[in-house]
Amino acid sequence: MLQYVPYVAGVAAAIAVVLGGASGFRRIAWRVGLIDRPKLRGVHSEPVARAGGMALASALLASLLTQMATARALGLHDAYLRDVDNVYLLLPALLLLGLGLLDDIRPLGAPFKLAVQSACAVWAWLLGFQIGNFELMGLVSVAPGWLSLPLTVIFVVAVTNAYNMIDGIDGLCSGASFIALAGIGAYTLLGGEVQLALALPLAAAALAFLRVNLGRPKSFLGDSGSMFLGFLVAALGLRAVRNEAGDLSVAPLFLLLSLPVIDITVAFFRRLLQGNSPLRADRGHIHHIGLLLFGGNVRRTTLSLLTMAAVAAAGALLAGAQPPLAAAAMALPLGLYAMVYRAGGYLSWRNLRAAGPATDLAEFLAAKLDDTNAREVLDDPAFLRLMDACGLTAVALCDEDGSVAFSLGVPDAGRGVLDLPLYAGGRARRGRLLLQGPAKRASALAFASHLLLPLYPAFMDVLDADTRPVPATAATAESSAQREA
Repeated sequence: MLQYVPYVAGVAAAIAVVLGGASGFRRIAWRVGLIDRPKLRGVHSEPVARAGGMALASALLASLLTQMATARALGLHDAYLRDVDNVYLLLPALLLLGLGLLDDIRPLGAPFKLAVQSACAVWAWLLGFQIGNFELMGLVSVAPGWLSLPLTVIFVVAVTNAYNMIDGIDGLCSGASFIALAGIGAYTLLGGEVQLALALPLAAAALAFLRVNLGRPKSFLGDSGSMFLGFLVAALGLRAVRNEAGDLSVAPLFLLLSLPVIDITVAFFRRLLQGNSPLRADRGHIHHIGLLLFGGNVRRTTLSLLTMAAVAAAGALLAGAQPPLAAAAMALPLGLYAMVYRAGGYLSWRNLRAAGPATDLAEFLAAKLDDTNAREVLDDPAFLRLMDACGLTAVALCDEDGSVAFSLGVPDAGRGVLDLPLYAGGRARRGRLLLQGPAKRASALAFASHLLLPLYPAFMDVLDADTRPVPATAATAESSAQREA
């Protein structure tokens, strides 16, 4: 048991750095401009520091120093951290951290970020964190040969960006990283290479970060933190999740990373169907569907998705211990994810087929906001064609008091209505968007709400125009006229 003491000390150090240095990291973030400001795709209404990357990297470095000092004090230095590649892996991880910090301060172009991420993936491959021989469902072993490098680069870059994509609501990326890293650590009991020196303290740091990232968040991961986590999770998983023969176990690895991997895969193909760039950000991720299902409740959405990820991680351990049961282990978590996408209308071929034309119309109307006012945009005949493409028969826009600011179409009292809360800059609720279709298909209405996203600024402008304060001069003139009357 003595050989595990350095790991325990390292975990304690990581937690202490994240919790004890939280306020200090936030002050640094504010000083250098690492601030996440409210935006349409966000879920917060105040500026929040993007200090997570600094906190996690500092925690991991402090943990490694603590582990090394403890191992030396106990005379375990010859048996501890013998694989120096684990330490060298921090170099590309820190490079991505720096890339993310720059992107958090001033957004960088996607091609440049992909180029740096690919270089870091090649670096990991050279260190031995790569897709070599792999087995599928315990049935067949595959030797990729020269494809090892491109497969590794694609995998590492995809997972790095996948974790960045799910960092859209409080606690989701940190929680999913904790689950994956804990699974990677647990996999050492099943014959994989020991990854405890990095996986356990990083998992503990991600878990501790939830203290300032859930509820009313004081700090966000930012691109720096999410890419740092995603890269290390991907690389460590490639080395740790292996069978007794040393082959990479594909099914367990997929299950450990299932939440971000499924999200980026669905987003990639959905954006292609819509005629958009796969790199273009939107509100079509699985957590956005969850927010829709739970009426904008961030905590319930996060906990629900993390529960699914935990079920998938448990399935990964089962598949690792009993490879013939891999297919069965995948059934439950995949079914849970499919339920979310079905509720959001993403499994309907009719919805997906209409996505491209509807997106074109919505973006055409949104572009007109630069030349005209929001009400004229919504009164444009193209909006009727957009409703038809989305499968809508009636649309209404109401303020918080229930007054109708805009409506189009004739609602049917016998059919259901999708009632969507509208938020100004995140959590500041401003009104409601009511959608109705020709049938009681909640999933179709949910998908329609996603297709209407480019027009949300127009909806907010209409609400603001209806509730704009009366100018002081006009108010004075009105009160004077009333007194004279």
